[in-house]
Amino acid sequence: MSAIRASPCRPLRPARCSGARLTFRTSSDSTAGSAESHSIVPVTGAWTESAVTHDTRPSLSTTVLGTITGAASVSTDCSAELNASALGGALGSATSLALTSSGTDSLRIWSSEATAAYRPQLVLTFGDE
Repeated sequence: MSAIRASPCRPLRPARCSGARLTFRTSSDSTAGSAESHSIVPVTGAWTESAVTHDTRPSLSTTVLGTITGAASVSTDCSAELNASALGGALGSATSLALTSSGTDSLRIWSSEATAAYRPQLVLTFGDE
């Protein structure tokens, strides 16, 4: 018979969001890429996908969570690092993000309706507090 030793238990500590990244793919449209930078901001107003139009678009926060740069090519995987601590308060709830720019060219990316491999993803990393 062998003895089993129990290790002292450490109390569980809550995890915190230590990293955040938005990954996406530019569309295959010939004008999908953008040479300009685009800000990623939280959407603060209410909206539904079936009802939103330019005239009914929701309000946006002025807090920039991250910036997209270098997405100039079509059909290309891209990512942008986001401010993880700014997103921490939204954990456990639905969150919408918007891409904004004061530039003159558009950035076209695949949406949630695209093939799974092309859909935008919010990738969160968690670590101990």
